[in-house]
Formats: sequence, structure tokens, C-alpha cells
Amino acid sequence: MSTTQLPTYPVPAHQLLDSTIRTELHRLDITPSQAVLEIGAGTGEITTRLAQLVGPYGSVTAVDTNTGQLTPTSVVDVQRRDLDRELLPGTTDSYDHVLARWPHGPLRDPIDVVQQMIARIRPGGSLTLAHITSAPPRIYRVPDAEDGHLLGKVMHQVRCALVGRDGAQTWTHDIDTLLIDSGMAGHCTHTGIETWTGGGPGCRLLADIVTHLRPTLNGLGDGDVDQFGALMADPRVLLTSYERQFIHANKAI
Repeated sequence: MSTTQLPTYPVPAHQLLDSTIRTELHRLDITPSQAVLEIGAGTGEITTRLAQLVGPYGSVTAVDTNTGQLTPTSVVDVQRRDLDRELLPGTTDSYDHVLARWPHGPLRDPIDVVQQMIARIRPGGSLTLAHITSAPPRIYRVPDAEDGHLLGKVMHQVRCALVGRDGAQTWTHDIDTLLIDSGMAGHCTHTGIETWTGGGPGCRLLADIVTHLRPTLNGLGDGDVDQFGALMADPRVLLTSYERQFIHANKAI
């Protein structure tokens, strides 16, 4: 496999998916004593919730390229993995559920990674793939046209950092065929989008993401980043979040 280290965009960018993942967990029907593999665990917020669902006799294997914010417990096993160079934890039919968050960076062979996930799911188990789509956010309201131009430019660059300039950073463009050919049945796709107001939690998160990604964003000065932060705190600003997509599938019994 390739030994090239590829860039990733960890916290706080991964939090863009967390709020919707929390609401999607009920679709997985996770029960006590089950085994769960979580890929792209980030800070471990979802990991903690998964550990509560499986209880003291279950297990959660939390995987990330950077595991510094993850804490192992009697239920949670923390595994550091580079998905371009290393295989996923587990063996064939070793997990009841696999939940994967797109790692905010290009994968050399995402289809291979998905096939590894599917192989590790027990018959009757489930797979959930979460990612941000290439659909651009909409800006509904800004104080003036100049602010609107800055907001659009920054949000476009953040979107490119998260999904690639061509929108190609997704698990695969033909996920339906891949799932069917791999013995997964009953798959469905859920798409979510929110409206964010300046000063609210979504805009505060977006300001944190821009600060975090500042070294990778082109054509932005410190004044632009400061002004963007001010706009994210301005209640006159109204925009949509980045579009999140969740793909669910069950493995045939």
C-alpha cells in the first residue's frame, strides 16, 4: 500500500457531522453487549455515546489517525490507523455495527476501505457512512455586499478543504452498486442541512474551523479571518450549513 502521508483536517472540522450523527444513532438499533467499530472517532463524543449504548459487556473500537483526544476504557479500545497504509482493526464478521465518518482528507482507495468495513460486519449487522457533500451552502443574509463576498469566498475554501475542489472526496460515486455487490441490503441515504444564524452554535463552530484551517486557506489575510469571525458572531448573518449525508445499509443474514 502507499506510504505517502496525506493531510487530514481533524477537530473542529469533524464536529460538522457530530450533531447529525447523534440523531442518526437510533437508526442503528445498537443494543447492549454488541460490538461496534467507529472510524474517524475524533474527540470521542460519539464514542462515549456508543459505549453507553453497548453497556459494560459490549465493546467499541474507536479508530482515528490522531487518537490524542480519545480515552481507552474497559469498553472502548482506541486504535490509531492511517487508512491509506494500514488495515482496519478486527477480522471477518467481528462487529455488529460499523460507523464511519469521512476523514476530511483524500483516501488512496476509499472503495477498498469500505470493503474492509463490510467484511468485518456480522450477518444482520449494519454499516453507516457519513460525509459532507459537495453542495455549496447558501447565504441568505449579510450586513452588506462586501461582507457577503468575503463570506462566500471563505466558505467555498472551507468546503474545498473538506470535500476537495472537485467534490471527489466521498466514499464512492457509485455506493449503491458497491453495497449490493458486497452483500448489503436495504440501504438508504439521509441528507441533512441546517440554518445557522450569526452568534449561534453553528456559526461559532464555523469560525473555529476557519481559525483551525487558516494555514491551508489561500488568499486570506489576518484581517479577513478576523472579519469572518466577527460576521459569525453577528445575528444579522443567516446561512445554511454544509450538507451532510448518511448512508445506511444492513448485511444480509
